[in-house]
Amino acid sequence: MLSKNLLTGIDIIYKSPNYHDDIEIGYLSEHTNDLKPNTCFICIKGSKTDSHELVQELTNDVVLIIATKQLDTDIPYVIVKDTLELTPILATRFYEHPSKKLNLIGVTGTDGKTTTALITKQLIDKFTPCAYIGTNGLKYLDYSLSTPLTTPKAITLNQYLASLVKENIDYASLEVSSQGLMTHRVDQLHFKVGIFTNLTHEHLDYHETIDNYFLAKAQLFKMLDKDAYAIINLDSPYADRLIKLTKAKVITYGKSLNSDYWITNIRPEFPHTYFDLIIRDKAYTNISLSLFGDYNVYNAVASLACLDCLGFDLNEVIPHLRQIANIEGRMVNIDYGQPFKVIVDFAHTPYALESILKNLKTLKMNKLTLVFGCAGERDKSKRPIMGKIASTYADKIIITSEDPKSEDLLIIIRDIILGIDDIFKVAIIPNRKEAIRKAIEEAEENEIILITGKGNEHYEVFNGYKVEHNDIEEASNTLLFLQSQLTPYII
Repeated sequence: MLSKNLLTGIDIIYKSPNYHDDIEIGYLSEHTNDLKPNTCFICIKGSKTDSHELVQELTNDVVLIIATKQLDTDIPYVIVKDTLELTPILATRFYEHPSKKLNLIGVTGTDGKTTTALITKQLIDKFTPCAYIGTNGLKYLDYSLSTPLTTPKAITLNQYLASLVKENIDYASLEVSSQGLMTHRVDQLHFKVGIFTNLTHEHLDYHETIDNYFLAKAQLFKMLDKDAYAIINLDSPYADRLIKLTKAKVITYGKSLNSDYWITNIRPEFPHTYFDLIIRDKAYTNISLSLFGDYNVYNAVASLACLDCLGFDLNEVIPHLRQIANIEGRMVNIDYGQPFKVIVDFAHTPYALESILKNLKTLKMNKLTLVFGCAGERDKSKRPIMGKIASTYADKIIITSEDPKSEDLLIIIRDIILGIDDIFKVAIIPNRKEAIRKAIEEAEENEIILITGKGNEHYEVFNGYKVEHNDIEEASNTLLFLQSQLTPYII
């Protein structure tokens, strides 16, 4: 693509003397370690680094720079007002608007994004290939790639979407984070469906207020055109506001009687859940979902509504819910024949933690032990709230580390304890590996041990350093060790 075509209609404040309209552009990048021949490099001032200061590191591969200020470089460059807002425009243009060639589904919400997006992918995969992009990476067909961000940056995202078009994949299920919306990563994308799961206490360190958080999420629904579908959880207190601001066709789901997809008679029976669903006066009874919990019923029904809007036959889709594969890092049941349950889950918000604990309390088990912590450098106000939730539902609480980063771990633990009513049910074990081992070693018959916060992540962060750790591996290793020692209660 020529520079004149890439920059058509762009308000350019300044062009360096050596700039010309016929520069051949073969690649876009905003990272100095991601350069290829004929790269157009976009300088962006971030919260930690400003790539304007790194132009001297650019190689001969860079043929054009787009910046917001004067540069000391021999490479041709132009100055624009805002490169962050401009990047998605350039990315969609360079990759020839790939989202318009796909049935793109955007899933946003505090909790349930990953599960809903992956259920949607799995269901569509039963009929035709569908891609997934989100917390668990990029996945389509037999291809899988880990990604550092829930919602990739605009250039990378459009690159992924273009690769899907090239592979003749017609559907893509994308997690859309509030940070992704605020930093223009999904600007210019054409969504066929937008799904809103919920909005609960989280990310207030970033958004400052819950209303700001809502407005960030709402941007996805403002983007939808009148031919798109907005699938909204009607049980959320924010549903009415979302409905009023979108011009898309609104479809609602939930336990509310006036939901288009009315969920009723939920029956969690670990590790499955059964429920009934009323859609347009048609009843689907005793639906079997292979995932546990009423919150997963919400996720599954949002996915069903999505497929319905896209023209799939629900009579053919619904039976596949019983075959949904377990979502990575979500409600992982670690079973080596021991007479108690060990479950690992990613839950790290008050709503997610309470939802899981409430559902587990419905099971006829003798005791519920919770192993958890709260991340450092994140919303501190949720720590005592999560302590309160733990105190309400768990019989025993082990508070431990969960990515303290640069914060003092004991301060984080103190903040959690401030919300706990019964301090006598609390044990403090700062080392996460030791906390997991202790919980399992002291487990009683017919007990549930729930380990939350990390899911399938493979490290913890301490003062900028990543320390290898995986909850699933640690729990599995402990169970196998106990088994090898012929502990009497291990079968």
